[in-house]
Amino acid sequence: MNRQFLTTLMLCMLVLMGYNQFVVVPRARAAQQAAEAQLKKQQEQAQTPAALVGGKEVIVRKEKSTPKPEELFTLNLPQAEVTFSSKGAGIKTYLFKDALGDVDLTPYAGEGYFATLPQVDFTEQARTQNSITLVGDIVPGVSVRKVYTFNDNGINHLTVFFRNETGREVTISPWYWNFGPGLATVKSEMKDNERESKAVYLVQEKGKRKPTLETFEEKSKQPSLPWLWAGIENRYFLSVLIPQGWTPGELATEKMEIGTQKQFWGLSEGKLKGPRLQINMPSATIAPDATLSYDSDFYFGPKEYKQFLQLPYHLERSIAFGFFGALGKLARNVLEWLYGWTGNYGVAIILLTVFIQLLLLRLTILQLESAAKMKKIQPEMKRIQEKYKGNNEALNRETINLYRKYKVNPLTGCLPLLIQLPIFLALFNALRTSWALHGAKFVGWITDLSSKDPYYILPILMGAVMFFQQRNSMPAGTDPAQAAMFKYMPLIFTLLFMNFPSGLVLYWLTNSLLTFGIQVVLNRRIAKSN
Repeated sequence: MNRQFLTTLMLCMLVLMGYNQFVVVPRARAAQQAAEAQLKKQQEQAQTPAALVGGKEVIVRKEKSTPKPEELFTLNLPQAEVTFSSKGAGIKTYLFKDALGDVDLTPYAGEGYFATLPQVDFTEQARTQNSITLVGDIVPGVSVRKVYTFNDNGINHLTVFFRNETGREVTISPWYWNFGPGLATVKSEMKDNERESKAVYLVQEKGKRKPTLETFEEKSKQPSLPWLWAGIENRYFLSVLIPQGWTPGELATEKMEIGTQKQFWGLSEGKLKGPRLQINMPSATIAPDATLSYDSDFYFGPKEYKQFLQLPYHLERSIAFGFFGALGKLARNVLEWLYGWTGNYGVAIILLTVFIQLLLLRLTILQLESAAKMKKIQPEMKRIQEKYKGNNEALNRETINLYRKYKVNPLTGCLPLLIQLPIFLALFNALRTSWALHGAKFVGWITDLSSKDPYYILPILMGAVMFFQQRNSMPAGTDPAQAAMFKYMPLIFTLLFMNFPSGLVLYWLTNSLLTFGIQVVLNRRIAKSN
């Protein structure tokens, strides 16, 4: 890539970093503090003792003089080993059976995913190969039963039954579904997981063909439309509850401390936080000898784009393709087609990069020709600048005459960048979020295209190519400050890409090699024409 593109990209990164540091982070911190205060208030209210309201008993919690110890119930499934807690019948441990080794997605202390009424002690009532039924007594005569059913396609089912056998009408006080705290991920993604983990929900906006994914951060800003599903996500995994026939309740979230992590190349430790989400449910009245049920579908697993497209509920909306999403989806579809042909995602990435470079070849040639001509006229440009120093009118006139003499248009080098940049960014996001690259082998030491190169060979090669590319295109007499920036830019990009997924680095390396090759050919052709 030439220095104009790199400069544009660097400026974009600086703007994004500045916006995130001085705008996004302060807003998110303020919103999170408000949400945590509201959630704490709700939790305190949920601990009020049993009472009578209008002659109807309000069941809040079962009072126990001696709390029972927590019991665990494990269900071994083809896709995961799932352990449930007796305290609220939530998923305490979800051990995902990954191709590269089992991954514990719920390693943090808490009530567990889909936990309800954590003050109630549940026991196992029944199980099959793919289902488990847990039951607990709220008070004598009033019980709660939860039935989890897991399916091969990933859309699972969960039903909560409240049974009233007291002979009188009772009211169940407000309760909630729990998510989190935190959702873990594969080892290669753990460093970025705190930033990527979010509480999310899906809504269908009027006039839009597809629903919209929203990040939930503030209790005071409830979804303006009924949400379709809600839960927690990170880059590679998703856990959501999908109501079936009952009105979704309000949402509440907080950031909870879930451990520590190494910072600044392991020199210090910082607090690690993860999102916790509550789906609050209103109180409900149950007639004598009656049962009240809440049916839900749920998903817990990897964000696999091809699988999501064949499932209901628009789960694919949880995959972030960035601002140029349509281009990213197109690039991913082409990548999958190439993989079906080659059987190797690394080779598919190389072929996709070649294909994109062929589509943009004319623009690349215009851009590189413009850079070569600007380099050629640089000595004359410097003489004009020295001769007409202090006389801007004459300087502008002679500069325009110089451009006309050599048929140079500086804008020719900029316009192709504006067209290429969205394509590069779209492909960048498509590769960065692709679960299909996880565990995908390329050659030799590259056994997982979704994780960094273990020996940093690809980023070092990429940096070397960029170095020679910059040296080959640097005009003589370039401003020293600008020359220093371009001199160290390959090193900066090498360090930046050290921890990037090797699939991304492979794409960037391939693209740089192709651009460098075109640049060498053009420079030779221009030299022969002189």
